[in-house]
Amino acid sequence: MNVLARRLNLSREVMKRAGSIFADASAIRFGMVRRPAVAAAALYVACRENKVPVTLRELAEATGTGPREVGRCYTAMLERMHISRPYLNGNRYLHRLTLNRPLSEETYKASEEIIKRATDAGLGGRNPMTLAASALYLACCSVGEKVTQAQVAEAAGVGEESVRECCKAIRIYEDVP
Repeated sequence: MNVLARRLNLSREVMKRAGSIFADASAIRFGMVRRPAVAAAALYVACRENKVPVTLRELAEATGTGPREVGRCYTAMLERMHISRPYLNGNRYLHRLTLNRPLSEETYKASEEIIKRATDAGLGGRNPMTLAASALYLACCSVGEKVTQAQVAEAAGVGEESVRECCKAIRIYEDVP
């Protein structure tokens, strides 16, 4: 696990927390899940608790496992170990999104505000990259910049359907076009 944490430039604090989660998880049987997936899930919990912006996909690639396997292990770990799902602020992920053209500062400010309101409304438990991509798309629409959901989803590394569903959820809670 230390090699994995160093590979991703994670702090010693995150490594310590992930180690304790992994030790506790070792006593629990996760079925046919491989140890690298358990380690990746433990690191993901520790990163979310410490507000470090890392994605499941990045951890899965670093361990050589599939993102679905790590995601299932993460969910099982939360349920069986009674860990509350740590909320993340999508703003940390927002500036990681790079589209094929620059966007205005006004767009980024609008998307940060959308993320803040969505998180306050209880949508913070979603995939933070999906939340950031959806907020960016909605901000582009409100500012008048031409961006498609497909472009934003590709930049975020998430599915277009995920962005669409998250946009719907955000629109329910606030007055966004």
